[in-house]
Amino acid sequence: MKNYLSTLLLMCLVTLAFAQGDQHSASLKKQQKKCEQILATFSGKPETLEALINEGESGLKMAKANDHEFKFAFNMAIGTGFYYKQDFKKTQQHFEIAYDEALQAKLLEKSLKPLGNLVVLYHYLGLQTKADSAAQKLKLIVESNDTLKTKANTYYNLGIYNQQQKFYYSIALGNFLKAVELQKPIADTTKIVKLKLDYAVMLSMVAEIYIQMKQPKKAIEYLNETKQYLGLSNIFDVTALGKFIRSYSQLNDKKEALKYYELLHKIDGTWSELVSSSLEIAALEMKTGNFAQAKKYIDKADVQAKKDNKEILTSSVNVVYGDYYKEIKNYPLAIKYYKLAENASKTYNKQQYVDLLKSLTAVEILSGNQQSAHTHFNQYIALSDSLNQSKISLNLAEMEAKFQNEFKQQKIVSLNKENDIKDLQLRQEKTTRWLLIGGAILLLLALGGILYSYRVKQKANLLLAQKNNQLDILNEQLSNANQTKAKLFSIISHDLRSPVSQLFTFLKLQQANPDVFSENKQEHQQKLIQSSRQLLATMEDLLIWSKSQLEHFELVIAPIAIDDLFTDAIQLMQNQADAKNIAISIGDLEVKRVQSDENLLTIVLRNLLQNAINHSFEGTAIRLSTGFNEQNQAFIAIVNQGEMIPVEKIKELMNDTHIKSKSTGYGLLIVKELLQKVGATLQFTSNESGTTMSVIFAEKQ
Repeated sequence: MKNYLSTLLLMCLVTLAFAQGDQHSASLKKQQKKCEQILATFSGKPETLEALINEGESGLKMAKANDHEFKFAFNMAIGTGFYYKQDFKKTQQHFEIAYDEALQAKLLEKSLKPLGNLVVLYHYLGLQTKADSAAQKLKLIVESNDTLKTKANTYYNLGIYNQQQKFYYSIALGNFLKAVELQKPIADTTKIVKLKLDYAVMLSMVAEIYIQMKQPKKAIEYLNETKQYLGLSNIFDVTALGKFIRSYSQLNDKKEALKYYELLHKIDGTWSELVSSSLEIAALEMKTGNFAQAKKYIDKADVQAKKDNKEILTSSVNVVYGDYYKEIKNYPLAIKYYKLAENASKTYNKQQYVDLLKSLTAVEILSGNQQSAHTHFNQYIALSDSLNQSKISLNLAEMEAKFQNEFKQQKIVSLNKENDIKDLQLRQEKTTRWLLIGGAILLLLALGGILYSYRVKQKANLLLAQKNNQLDILNEQLSNANQTKAKLFSIISHDLRSPVSQLFTFLKLQQANPDVFSENKQEHQQKLIQSSRQLLATMEDLLIWSKSQLEHFELVIAPIAIDDLFTDAIQLMQNQADAKNIAISIGDLEVKRVQSDENLLTIVLRNLLQNAINHSFEGTAIRLSTGFNEQNQAFIAIVNQGEMIPVEKIKELMNDTHIKSKSTGYGLLIVKELLQKVGATLQFTSNESGTTMSVIFAEKQ
């Protein structure tokens, strides 16, 4: 009887324990659902953030030590709330805990969310080593798992990492495009606002990359897809409208820019976009000479920037004030505002600081402050050279990183195929062994096994042959990449060394013997500035040429005024022409405008004009003209008077792809490659009266 009562009591206790466990689990699920409902209708309002944090903290108080999945969910909710409140220290704490809880619960896929958020968060907090480590973990997981359902957020966070922390824009663009592709089916079928906004944010980041790459039409294409999500969140509305304004500003479309400007300024709050958008519109007004209206927008931006009380915003406003007063020729006020912006620009935006130094130098020259202008010009040259070198290094590093990513992908595929082949060979050997054992009993079965083995070997050989072909293709791609890199380095090593050395020698001579330059000081300074401009133009040619070798390089075809093109090129080359006493003139302009890419055509004309000066006799003349040939094709002609070039030499120049620094340098190589991109060709003719270089446009103008 006693045994019976003991057993009955034990059963009651076990039943009660299970009941309590079920009740505990049900309570946690109910609390988790509250957090999920807040996120599903997330709007970014302060009361929503507080509710999310409070419900998450209540869930953590209910959870036990082994409730890893629930603790992950509650820490994610709290971290998200603190993130939008911009309390990044607490955000870091809860996302790190959420990541650890997901690992303990063996929730690999869910662990990607906090890990991706930490990549961005560590960067904001200055913990770059941790950011790099988290990004590497994220990359390894997404590359080694084909069954993940939430890859979209992973690629999005990798895109943020490559864009904001590494400045690898083409790699970041690839990440964002993958994120958009994976998130679109989710956004099209879900009713959860947060998931729709995630997709809209991914689209806007694709647009952001195209804005930074100066391709506003592509940016607007992706921004238009976000219009259906406007109104779901003030935070997203502000960022999206700001990108619309920047895109249309790049296109100089004031009407469309103002439309989105009015929408943006109807949203209450202290958004940085309210400042930047006013400055964008002010810049557009100044381009059209409407300075009074431009001043109103700058004043509006100034009021908003002081309200936000952020140095980086007030600095941007002061820069535009300086531009405004420079345009209306009030040089003392222009200098005042440029100097007010100097410290913050130097701290937060190196490119803005370079442009500011350039503008400050120009204004001080116009004001007669020669000594101060000289100081700022030296600062501009030093920082500009450093920044251009950084851009070249980043460009090469991005190309290298992109190549390494593709190489690793190929290596992973190759290793997988090797494993498949080895598995196939192991199965073959096992099959063959059993067939040989059975062959002693059944000879026919053994022969059949041998035939099967032979066919399997054929398949294995075919796989090996395919692998070898793929390796050959990969080696060829690597060789092409190395040739391009070697070509760029050889160009930089020769063609930039000489002008930099000449400029440096001139400055040292001026420093050592200032009395020599006391006479005609203004003329010598002007020549120095012109030489620096020519050097910068040469570096810009190299940068544009190197960018043209990359993917996603897009031409901007538009009408180009030939007269303005010739005038700018002559001004840039005037010092070099004066050194040889060569007169440059503009002849008949039968063709007034051409359809082409202005940047590339400017580089072509500049290089051809420089080549004409180099090969002209001293005291002769160079003539620029346009017209139509016998095939009714428009052409630009540059005629110089120098030694006659033999026909064989012309053929060698036109067909040789190798760089010969003593003759053609990088100029002719760049000219031929850039003309191919705009659908034009280069033609040489030479006789005793002179040499003519013609750019012939294939399409009818």
